[in-house]
Amino acid sequence: MKSGARIGMLALLLVVGFLVVYPLIMLIFGSLKGGAPWDNAPFSLEGYQKAYTALSTYQILATTIWLALVRAVLSLALAIFLAWVVTRTDTPFKRFLEVTVWVQFFIPFVPMILAWVLLASPRTGLINLFVTNVFGLEKPLFDIFSYAGIIWISVIHQAAIIFILITPAFRGMDAALEESSRVLGAGRFTTLRFITLPILRPAILAASMLIFIRLMESFETELFLGYSKGIFVYTTRIYQLIYESPPDFPFGMALSSVFLIIIFALVLTQWRLLGGRQYVTVTGRGYATRPMPLGRWKYLTLALMLFYFAVGVVLPLAALISGSFMRLFGVVLENPFTLRHWRETLHDPMFWPSIKNSLYIGLGSATIGMFLYSFLSYIITKTKAAGRQGLEILTWLPWGVPSVVLALGFLWAYVGGIPLPFTLYGSISLIVLVMIVKGFPLGVRVMNSAMVQVGSELEESARVLGGSWFHSFRRILMPLVSPAFVSTWILLFLLGIRELATVLFLYSDESRPMSVLMFEYWSAAGYAERGLVVGLIQTVIVLSFALAARALGYRRGM
Repeated sequence: MKSGARIGMLALLLVVGFLVVYPLIMLIFGSLKGGAPWDNAPFSLEGYQKAYTALSTYQILATTIWLALVRAVLSLALAIFLAWVVTRTDTPFKRFLEVTVWVQFFIPFVPMILAWVLLASPRTGLINLFVTNVFGLEKPLFDIFSYAGIIWISVIHQAAIIFILITPAFRGMDAALEESSRVLGAGRFTTLRFITLPILRPAILAASMLIFIRLMESFETELFLGYSKGIFVYTTRIYQLIYESPPDFPFGMALSSVFLIIIFALVLTQWRLLGGRQYVTVTGRGYATRPMPLGRWKYLTLALMLFYFAVGVVLPLAALISGSFMRLFGVVLENPFTLRHWRETLHDPMFWPSIKNSLYIGLGSATIGMFLYSFLSYIITKTKAAGRQGLEILTWLPWGVPSVVLALGFLWAYVGGIPLPFTLYGSISLIVLVMIVKGFPLGVRVMNSAMVQVGSELEESARVLGGSWFHSFRRILMPLVSPAFVSTWILLFLLGIRELATVLFLYSDESRPMSVLMFEYWSAAGYAERGLVVGLIQTVIVLSFALAARALGYRRGM
């Protein structure tokens, strides 16, 4: 390796390492300080002493684990059923049904939580009011502010995510394996249990580990549905300690640092379990993808898929729309509807800047991030540069950092860390930077998969003909990987628009995005209806962009 290349690689490692590792180091540093980032407090173990001598800490950890485990199992079971119906059976309208699950995947999560509060809150939920009036029940049928409510909403949403992850494996499996089982007398569900699921075990195991880790880090559902009822998980307890007044930074930072270690241990376990495992379902001899005939059962599977769409999308969207026009949230009056909340929201001086800020965050993090991810992916997959393994490890690190904890790391890094000649805290730039770091694992992994499919001889031919590295990268390689580039850019853009957990500790009045404005409205007495208005507008923006992008992708064969 030439000296110039070595210097370039070293500089790249330092930059990426600074972006990723520095906030994590400052997170540990902050846990050893006796005050806030802006205080000149002495070093102290007070936070660890308070955190890990309190019985509540272990109760919250137990709640976090069992709640994540139950939701992961139920979400996985539902996702397997959805993927099996869409890819392995002759259920009617399968393409439409697959799109309905994609809609559930893209729809912003927080507005759906607010919609379910309107539907299933114990005293004023529209479903509870309807059931009580029709059947004369004395007690409400549903209570969304409970463990059951948290599990219900999480399973609906997380199943769509797992569906996206496991559908390619289901679709690529050789149908001859299932047909052989049927010829030998096995029934449809016996074949599913003993043939389909065991063969697809690696994809299912990978998805289940991923979703368990994500649910251990879950924040929004527990914040909106459990916080007011005293139901705490690790992330909401950290939020309570830092966000409420007066903040207890030593306690919160001690919890954050140990929670970070727990999540990293889970990620390492995932790598160890899945590393090197391969189950071949597509071979060079050709394979069949014929759907399994269900007979009359196909109408039941169709009905169940439509029910999932109705419960996951149609019903909450209807509640979100109607709730934004209600005079009083959750109260059905003689003349229940009004345009007042829409007028007040649209004329609020915070509203339009929040849309602009959300678009800046989405566009900035997705655009800058994807060019950075593509360059890093090229170094990792298409060169033999020393240090590329270290570069890949660095881009993996944010995978194990919960959003709330990552935000605290950046808070300490750019408020209580190295003095800067400019103010970064509270700016759009800092939020974009955090979202770029958070996107490293997704962006680099997807681009790695695309890069390794492009043969090196194409670039070598361009070099022989006199083209520079930059010319071959820009004119040959990037056009070939553009479908992966564009699809990942869209996903990161949408994630940036709807992000809440990462932003809560970092925004200011000038950088407040729509997600935070929605949360502030919801938390303030008498402004819940405005929160529904903002949530509905955010949902329309995200879904419109996602569906348009998906339609464009179909036309272009992405």
